Amino acid sequence: LLHGLQQDLSASRETFTVLHLSKENGIAQGDIKVEIFNACGVPNIARTMTEFLRKRNVDVVFYDNFMVDNKIHKISHTLIIDRKSTQKTNARRVAKLINAQRQYVIHQLSPDRVVDVTILIGKDYTQLLPFQ
Repeated sequence: LLHGLQQDLSASRETFTVLHLSKENGIAQGDIKVEIFNACGVPNIARTMTEFLRKRNVDVVFYDNFMVDNKIHKISHTLIIDRKSTQKTNARRVAKLINAQRQYVIHQLSPDRVVDVTILIGKDYTQLLPFQ
């Protein structure tokens, strides 16, 4: 799974949204930049996650479907990928915020990327806080 993941995510276009929110039960403003991909196939999942995180001051700079060979690629478990640190500090913070399973917090360093964390929302999305 992760072999093709880096190539697919690197090729994705990146758009940016600047948010000016105060801190409220979330992460300090502008502290973590996140991209979100729907990897479960259920419509509007990435948008719902984006809205949830933005309300908690997470800077979601991009969201879309996780596409492989022009089809939505589905995965069983939500992955939280830290792009900047092998310690997975930012990914763990995001995982805690959405109640994601800690065993699916990984690192795949990509220092040239603008984002700190990538979220791939899997088929287990109903266990995540935004969908309860």
